[in-house]
Amino acid sequence: MALLPRAPGALGMSRPARPARRAVVPRAYQFDVSVRPYTLRKDDTIKTIAQKRGLTVQQLLAINPDVRPDAVAVGQTILLPAGTLSSRDREIMAGIGPVYRVYPVRKGERYADITGRRSITRPEMERLNPGVNLDKLKEGQLLKLPANKYTVREREMLIGSGILPPEFFAATKNPFVIGIGALMLVCGFVLAWQRFYDEDKAIEEEMREQGL
Repeated sequence: MALLPRAPGALGMSRPARPARRAVVPRAYQFDVSVRPYTLRKDDTIKTIAQKRGLTVQQLLAINPDVRPDAVAVGQTILLPAGTLSSRDREIMAGIGPVYRVYPVRKGERYADITGRRSITRPEMERLNPGVNLDKLKEGQLLKLPANKYTVREREMLIGSGILPPEFFAATKNPFVIGIGALMLVCGFVLAWQRFYDEDKAIEEEMREQGL
């Protein structure tokens, strides 16, 4: 009589148990929400970050379960819902262009503050802003900056929110690599995204007022 092959585990023989695989997906991603990174800067708190983006502290902590609100520090990275933008974020987004971008000077900002964090040279600024006294800037004054020069936080916001692809920053270093037309298309997408975002927020606000 032919002997049938024994299945693994027969007669007391068993395979060694596999070690449990450690989850590699952050807990925040288990929520039904798209997220993006945000690097804290001076004077940031969990409360101010949430308020500027129309969130509650509880909503922000829900996607950052390991963050202690009383123990955050400059340079620390947390997660934000991808679609939430502050008024400053919208200003940055509105200024994007294929050759240069328009930047509104913030209260108390000096020339060195703007250029140092973006690695912009004096000749670049003088070429884009002829006749402008760069050493005496005023709050709200509009400056032209090189199209590919952003701070770490600005890049995080633009890429993480799906507003600009990472390739945009490489392409703007040499517009002829993908063509001016392609960059113009990206800028058109940014404007369309901004209009959609504003309309969506207006609808949410109207529904909130109506108690829906």
